[in-house]
Amino acid sequence: MTRCRPLPLLLLGLALPLTACQDREARAEVARLEARVTDLEARVEALRAAAPLLAEATATVQRAAAAHCEADLSRTLELARQERGSYPAEAALTVPGSCQGFRVTWECLTSQRYAFRVLDGSGQTLASGAEE
Repeated sequence: MTRCRPLPLLLLGLALPLTACQDREARAEVARLEARVTDLEARVEALRAAAPLLAEATATVQRAAAAHCEADLSRTLELARQERGSYPAEAALTVPGSCQGFRVTWECLTSQRYAFRVLDGSGQTLASGAEE
């Protein structure tokens, strides 16, 4: 006759609380992860909401830079006219460094008048200058 040992029952008795402990730890970890996901989702929404503000700020900075280009180019033309008595030809004109990244198109450039536009990469006019 085999005798039932109390040891397996004892191990089974110890395993149940350990399993319950592991379940509690797993639930706590799941709760931490859910809280983190909720936080990350809120951050993503905040970034999405800020995107239009960033685009508007970028456009404002680009318009200001184009206005700076226009002022520098007009100043360059006026200084040349004061020194020589006339505006320079396009081939003799050095466009100021503030105009880098923009395209300058001439509507008119003669010895007595000028008119130009400062365009962005897509061809949109951001600033213009003229002296007639």
